[in-house]
Amino acid sequence: MLVSLIMPTLNRFDDIYIFMDSLLEQTYKDFELIIVDQNDNNKVKEIADKYVDCLDIKYIKSNKKGLSYNRNIGIDAAQGKILAFPDDDCAYKPDTIEKAINFFEKNNEYKIYSCKTMDFNEVDTFKQMHNGICDINSLNVMDTITSITFFVLFEDRKYLKFDERLGVGGEFGAGEEVDYILELLSRGYKGRYFGDDIIYHPAKKHSKSKEKYQRDFNYGRGFGALCKKEIVYRKNKKFIKIMAYKIIRNIGGIVLNKDRDYHTATIKGRINGFKEYKK
Repeated sequence: MLVSLIMPTLNRFDDIYIFMDSLLEQTYKDFELIIVDQNDNNKVKEIADKYVDCLDIKYIKSNKKGLSYNRNIGIDAAQGKILAFPDDDCAYKPDTIEKAINFFEKNNEYKIYSCKTMDFNEVDTFKQMHNGICDINSLNVMDTITSITFFVLFEDRKYLKFDERLGVGGEFGAGEEVDYILELLSRGYKGRYFGDDIIYHPAKKHSKSKEKYQRDFNYGRGFGALCKKEIVYRKNKKFIKIMAYKIIRNIGGIVLNKDRDYHTATIKGRINGFKEYKK
């Protein structure tokens, strides 16, 4: 089965070498890498050209920035039965793709495979995720999904596209990958998560306080919009528990003065995103 790896990239260059080198080591070889370059220069093209003799690469230059928008460009160019969405600063283990393929071949009822992400020292500094093995559902999706960890099997190649209003560069600055999986679940797709399998991603970097406040607000807007879609438009009332839990945590953080700026920005963003998102 051909796997299409769709990787939009912006303002990263040296990190791409790490990911490309990890692809050279894959034990499963039937994959294509679709690079969607949002940069105003040719540095990514120069990197891609160094690997074209070793990897099946489709290079696309995009004149518009936005994560979901450019993932959708990559989806339009895909030929695989399986889609995955690596970041330009992540890295696969040598058997990452093979494990996804083996899972799908042995479990016909499942169409989504996901695993854990950790930093290069195998520490949960990028995102805390579930430690065990479980089916993916709307109540645990926040702990079993990141954009770089899931593979989706589309046997008929009728691909789902991302909501371009969600995600970095969109109107609502996050939530696009969870929304993608929730939409698939609502369509009857079954998913399985494996906490022992790892895809590497560097630890989050802390920005200046003013920039961080705006980023946290934007991420909060994305989560609020995601909740609006799931609760109101997909009519999944169970997801109210997820939103309520997140809001209560924000309130607790503000009251206890624990990272108050983060919790203030995030709760404002979540409420704003829920109010402002309209189908």
